[in-house]
Order: sequence, then C-alpha cells, then structure tokens
Amino acid sequence: MPLYEYRCQKCEAEFELLVRNEKDRVCPKCQSRDLEKLLSVPASPSIHSGSLPVTSGEDTCGRPQCARGCMFDN
Repeated sequence: MPLYEYRCQKCEAEFELLVRNEKDRVCPKCQSRDLEKLLSVPASPSIHSGSLPVTSGEDTCGRPQCARGCMFDN
C-alpha cells in the first residue's frame, strides 16, 4: 500500500496518507475529499539502519554517505 502526500484544496493542509483505495482519501483536518496529490521524493535506506554493507579500512574514503567506501586512485 503506497504512502502519498496530499494538499487539501479546502483548508490547504499538507499531509501523508496510506492509500488502500480511493475512498480513503480524506483530509484529516477538515474531512474534505478535494485533494491534490503532491510529488515527493522516495525514501532511501539509511546507512545506520544496517541495511547497507559498510566497509572500513585504509583503502576506503571513509565517508558515511558512501556505503562501500571509495577506492583511492593513488
């Protein structure tokens, strides 16, 4: 079930909804069904979540945003 971001056209509240079907789309603030779907950036896994392999050692750059480390070209 996808999670979408919406803006209410009536009260202009912005919120996320877990959408199961079209009937679930209701503004939690004013109960309006006049919603605009917003474009959002998908979430990516965090290094700290343990989902990506992290290497350490002298042959890597050590940057936390580089999950596998960058090799030096020396």
